[in-house]
Amino acid sequence: MSRPVSGTALLFALLPDALTTAFFLLVWSHPLLFGPLSVKTAMLTMLLEFFLVHATGFFTVFANDAHATRWKRISAMLGLSTFYVLMIGTFAWSFGEWWPLLAFGWLLAGKVAWVWMNPAGDDDAMTRQMAAWAGSVLLFLGGAIGTSVMDVPRWGMTEALQPGFGLDMASEGLWESQPHRVVAFGALYFGTMLAVKALLALWDRWRAARGAA
Repeated sequence: MSRPVSGTALLFALLPDALTTAFFLLVWSHPLLFGPLSVKTAMLTMLLEFFLVHATGFFTVFANDAHATRWKRISAMLGLSTFYVLMIGTFAWSFGEWWPLLAFGWLLAGKVAWVWMNPAGDDDAMTRQMAAWAGSVLLFLGGAIGTSVMDVPRWGMTEALQPGFGLDMASEGLWESQPHRVVAFGALYFGTMLAVKALLALWDRWRAARGAA
């Protein structure tokens, strides 16, 4: 039987996606608001999310393993997190930068908060979280393709400001030559994930309240 989470736990689980969505919207409208690395950070965030999308499936299984003790579940998630931190750390080191680890840590916190929101052994919660994970995979692929072929507005990311984004102006890569596309992708992706997670949680609470009545 599904056991709804508390309002505080739900807020904690949704906060990372809410703040990340706000970040992408602000960069899209004011690309230099957070400094010259704003657009590059947004671009890197989506690259890191690519790695974490499939990792969320493992996190969900580990966190909801009813046959493992709490500490075993925590250890499994820490082990997987360490693996990804080392992988992203190598990636960051190859570029001589450390700040990608901060972006990765933030995204990782959002994933862990969501899958840890429900107690182990809750089959309905497990199904809901796995559905959210599968949906995130489809949303990521669909969003990446859609924003690559659709007519995406530049909003505040005008061509006049683009030389200040710190990107390779001569690159033929779509995200570097037209960075507003990846920023729009991030806003769409995280905004949709936020809405879907909130609706799933509210639906679960409504079902529980109806059952109690």
